[in-house]
Amino acid sequence: MGEIDFKDGFSLFDKVGDNNIEVSQIGDVMRAFGINPTNAQIKKAQESVDAKDPKKRIGFNRFMPVFETVKKESKPMTDADYVEGMKVFDRDLVGYLNSGELRHLLTFMGEKLTDDEVDQIFQGLEDDNGNVQYDELIRRLMKDA
Repeated sequence: MGEIDFKDGFSLFDKVGDNNIEVSQIGDVMRAFGINPTNAQIKKAQESVDAKDPKKRIGFNRFMPVFETVKKESKPMTDADYVEGMKVFDRDLVGYLNSGELRHLLTFMGEKLTDDEVDQIFQGLEDDNGNVQYDELIRRLMKDA
């Protein structure tokens, strides 16, 4: 993301129109910018802008150094982290998900994929029972990232 993209993203969180965000939004903006800070990192970031009041507002130029500091401290997610996240949908903890349910998640939630994109992703991963081993799915997706 370039600086203009960050500024545009930052402005989406400005509910007042004064080119600022509330200190309480710091974590949300950081997540929108692609990092996953812990609650402790968010609290530390909020304190670093001298904010006793969560409604205090800060601008983009004050936010970015705080964001960069937290970004350096954050470790990137690993394949294992994503596999752990998929377990939420694996009620029986068997290591696979029904491809129909997974297709629904991928085409209706978050950044929605098209059916063609899902077909391409699933190619060679579905077993005879219509299931997809999610650890293999994650490995394939991470390989292309």
